[in-house]
Amino acid sequence: MGRIMSLVVAHIDRNLAALLPKAFQRARVLRFLGAGILNTGVGYALYAGFLMIGMFPQGALAMQFAIGVLWNFIIHGRFVFGVRGYSRLPRYAGAYLGTFLFNAALLQGFLLIMGPYMAQAVALGPTVILSYILVSRALGVVPHRRGEMA
Repeated sequence: MGRIMSLVVAHIDRNLAALLPKAFQRARVLRFLGAGILNTGVGYALYAGFLMIGMFPQGALAMQFAIGVLWNFIIHGRFVFGVRGYSRLPRYAGAYLGTFLFNAALLQGFLLIMGPYMAQAVALGPTVILSYILVSRALGVVPHRRGEMA
């Protein structure tokens, strides 16, 4: 299993780097946003899919986060922050859990005033900001100051 993951990660490294402009490759916040667009799209599709098969919103959110933790670790660790290996996975999973709990609380509040699809869409903005802070720290990287390049 570890060998397969290594091959997948190497393939992602080669292909993503070739597709991106050099400035984008250097700017950590832009890389985080690019990875976030990909991860958010996949995560929201999973959430919506679980709703469509009859899961409750909180259950759908939990399933989406559970599936996404390893994939997102690879994307964030390697592509965004340049971290190799899996030694920081436990800390990342903790940051991911903190992000999940924050997202779940926002979702619950928004469900009081809107439907589950819109509630999660609205909750994404603040969740992404918190995610950047927690994930960068979990991976051992201090977030840069405004305007600073990685």
